[in-house]
Amino acid sequence: MAVLSKRKILLVDDDPLILRIVTQSLTASGYQVEAAASGVMAIALVQQNPPDLILLDVMMPEMDGYEVCQRLRQVRQGVSVPIIMLTAMDETESVIKGLRSGADDYVTKPFEIDELVMRVEAHLRRTERDVAANPLTTLPGNPTIEQALEQRIEQGKPLAVMYIDLTNFKTYNDEYGWLKGDQVIKMLAQRIIHAARLYGKPNDFVGHIGGDDFIAISIPDCAESIARFIIDEFDSAIPSYYSEDARERGYIQAVDRRGKTFRAPIMTVSIGIVTNSEQPFRNVAQVAARAAEVKKYVKSLAGSHFAFDRRHK
Repeated sequence: MAVLSKRKILLVDDDPLILRIVTQSLTASGYQVEAAASGVMAIALVQQNPPDLILLDVMMPEMDGYEVCQRLRQVRQGVSVPIIMLTAMDETESVIKGLRSGADDYVTKPFEIDELVMRVEAHLRRTERDVAANPLTTLPGNPTIEQALEQRIEQGKPLAVMYIDLTNFKTYNDEYGWLKGDQVIKMLAQRIIHAARLYGKPNDFVGHIGGDDFIAISIPDCAESIARFIIDEFDSAIPSYYSEDARERGYIQAVDRRGKTFRAPIMTVSIGIVTNSEQPFRNVAQVAARAAEVKKYVKSLAGSHFAFDRRHK
């Protein structure tokens, strides 16, 4: 698993040997490392330029790691930074004290440097997922989507990428309000997740680009079944989100920006699918461009549809 490059780690320890060994190992793993030999220095550095993660020794003169951790959690710049404590004490009482002071994890000295690096990587990835998740659906957002695509493109294995969005969503939002619109977005997210679980592979990926735009990553053999299930489930559920009158008419009577009335049909879902079956993917931008072309075509059709990009080499 690739390390999140250029992430900054603050290492707080008064032992020169530990500082040197850990700094060398983390630097070799692709991280930027800043060292502090005391708790006072650490707090000042965090306030000046917050790191992405802090490795904090417990046993230090003047101010021990517990107090440093508590103080860091009291300043704005240190509230959400992951803190891993380095301690020579592995008794339950010491561990509990560290966690209660605000630490996220602990590593007992002497430690294996490989384990420490893996702990660092795990916490950074968790933090990235938390920050990147869409707050409405809690699905991974754009940073994680891009990373997932990059990893799969590099692997060169069979890959199908589905870009999913709605037609007439804005008109629905204008008519019924954003709270009802959010309910539709959540419903679509649930249908996509369910489709991937039923017809995809265990390592398939579903992300929320934003608004009514979603992405699902699977393999070419599964893509059509996933797309069909999403369309069938969405088309079956969406009428219930409209008023009885709108359902009977099959449209909303709306007004455009120029004051002209028009009929906006019941929402439909469009899915553009691109694969590397005939043409390999070079990068994420190429995948997005190809998918946008296919989705534009699909959205020109009446009703809910999916389509594959059939281009060859």
